[in-house]
Amino acid sequence: MRFIQYYIAIVFLCAFKSFVQAQEPQYSQFYVAPMYLNPAFAGNTEGIRGALIYRNQWPSIPGTFQSFSASVDVNAEDINSGIGAFVHRDVAGSGGLSFTSVGMAYSYTIRFNRFLAFRPALGMAYAHRGIDPSKLKFGDQLISGGILGVQTNLVAENVNYMDVSAGGLFFGDRFFLGYGAFHINRPNESLLEEDELSSIRHDVHGGYKFPMRLDNRGEVKTSLTLTAHYKSQREWDQFDIGAYFTYNPFMAGLWYRGIPGAKSLNGNPNNEAFVLLLGVSLDNWRFAYSYDITLSQLWGNTGGAHEISLIYERARNKRKRRRFRAVPCPSF
Repeated sequence: MRFIQYYIAIVFLCAFKSFVQAQEPQYSQFYVAPMYLNPAFAGNTEGIRGALIYRNQWPSIPGTFQSFSASVDVNAEDINSGIGAFVHRDVAGSGGLSFTSVGMAYSYTIRFNRFLAFRPALGMAYAHRGIDPSKLKFGDQLISGGILGVQTNLVAENVNYMDVSAGGLFFGDRFFLGYGAFHINRPNESLLEEDELSSIRHDVHGGYKFPMRLDNRGEVKTSLTLTAHYKSQREWDQFDIGAYFTYNPFMAGLWYRGIPGAKSLNGNPNNEAFVLLLGVSLDNWRFAYSYDITLSQLWGNTGGAHEISLIYERARNKRKRRRFRAVPCPSF
């Protein structure tokens, strides 16, 4: 029995160490958190935009993963700039492990002609990572049956740091290709008593929009947008590919997340989920819901993942001639 207790304690501590150093929220509707995807999306609107998104991952498992992002950004066309502010919040597991990031992003548009442009950008955020040790059970508590464990002192309750990101976006009327890099200053975010520098997270994304039907004013009424998103950090990587079909005011999307034939961490197949999405647009408001269908061995036990998003977007005075359109990425 004592051997089993030691074994459980060791496994838990190893898993906990890996978890607190590798937590990174993700969204299926990643374009609703534009500056979490790439700071170059700051100002990718025809006026001002506010966005909210909430994700509840694996609700059937105790200690579910919950993420929330809110942002507001504006297109300052007169100075070829985009300015945005954001807040990200993530709570994971039964130990109360939390992550909060508040920051801003700035982008500048370089136009090559009426149809092509490049937008470099820089982001800066103040981040807080914390945990509630009272919700954890440590190895010496399992072995001795005590209320407080000596190993509790090995964990800091919180850590604060600055986080720097950068990105670029090349786009035209129908396509876009972007790259975002996060934690490029490699801050120490470890909650353990050691130096553990963050690994840079790389995001590559692109897409092409196929207009299918226009209205009397020349605006796109029906379209199909094909998009792809690859992200990696340390040994972990993931590839998303899918399509959005828009029949204004309705939208539907289908995504696959994973890398067929590839192995992820610990040698498991890198097949994570199918994502189904439905949305509707009403005046300046857009609402969408998506559900992740888990493809791993946990299928049927996790409850999948639910996301809801809300976007408010107000265009500038339509009498003012637009000098350049926004990036033609999905609206949801």
